[in-house]
Amino acid sequence: MHNRILGFDGLRAISVFLVIMSHAVLWDRIGLTDTRILAVLSADNGVKIFFMLSGFLITLLLIKESSTTGRVNILDFFVRRFLRIFPLYYLSIGLLMIVDRVGAANIQQCTFGHALTYTINFAPKECRFQSTSHFWSLAVEEHFYLAWPLIFALNRRLAFMTATAVTIGGILLEPYMIEAFPNAPVTRWTFPAIVPITMGCICAYIAANKTASYYLRNVAAKTILAAVAILGILSPAFSSKAEPLWLAAIACLILLVFFHQGSLLVRALNIKPLVVIGTMSYGLYVWQGIFTGNGPYRLSSQSFPPSIETGLVLTLIAAPLSYYFFEKPLLRLKKRFSWHSKTVDKHETTSPASTPQISTR
Repeated sequence: MHNRILGFDGLRAISVFLVIMSHAVLWDRIGLTDTRILAVLSADNGVKIFFMLSGFLITLLLIKESSTTGRVNILDFFVRRFLRIFPLYYLSIGLLMIVDRVGAANIQQCTFGHALTYTINFAPKECRFQSTSHFWSLAVEEHFYLAWPLIFALNRRLAFMTATAVTIGGILLEPYMIEAFPNAPVTRWTFPAIVPITMGCICAYIAANKTASYYLRNVAAKTILAAVAILGILSPAFSSKAEPLWLAAIACLILLVFFHQGSLLVRALNIKPLVVIGTMSYGLYVWQGIFTGNGPYRLSSQSFPPSIETGLVLTLIAAPLSYYFFEKPLLRLKKRFSWHSKTVDKHETTSPASTPQISTR
């Protein structure tokens, strides 16, 4: 084990790449217009990969904390979550408020109300603004993580059963919910949108299980995981109802990367450019939406968001600056609330190698 699971930053990089390519309409610009291929390379698929990685890593950390210390420190969990997500999120909203104040954006005040309270995924049409539309995913995550550590701390088995029930229920009920609410963004409501997160949680339980770990590390399992991942990832190109198979494929991909750290796949995902992009993926996701407007739509009365070309340039400038000068200092502060750090401080003879820390960045 390493402090960072090799390959996961590469998956984050691919995820944010899919989002930016779709929102900036870059697929069209390079001549890729085949709807079957675009169904595989969609922004929504990129977000769902983020979701599954998040559920996997955070749950794996909770399992390790519970197993090592005998409990889960809920307060420390929420402080870590706050330090990682909230500052950059509210900084970007603050920028939009300034832009709106100078008259460049004409943003409805109810939009800010929903953005500030993490309810943008339930915002009515009149309260939506293109530069905040990507915040629906952050709202879904925060709603989930308000409840998940509490359920986990109450009972690990109950948490697993809850994640399984939500996953199955979300997959089965989503089509009926879409039919019942045809004019609402049902797929972005917290339920069923949390299904990829709960699937990631289930993967973490599998990864932490000794019996499952034993079998998933062998060569035969590696081949099966790779085959399911490849076939499932391509499935949206052949069917609009292939999401359960696609989600299963991403789950297999995550387990493949986790259990086979020395594989060619992991080495490819761990090349320096992908690691750098993956490390800054949260900032890239936030700023690309702010500056590109999450798509080409513009009103003639608006001067913000700028053109997509300008928005891309601003994103590539803002993301590194915000990571190194704003996010990174907060990430160092976040370590003070890590159960791993406290365990090492308490038992000075314990080496970092014997109690590995998994980064959720």
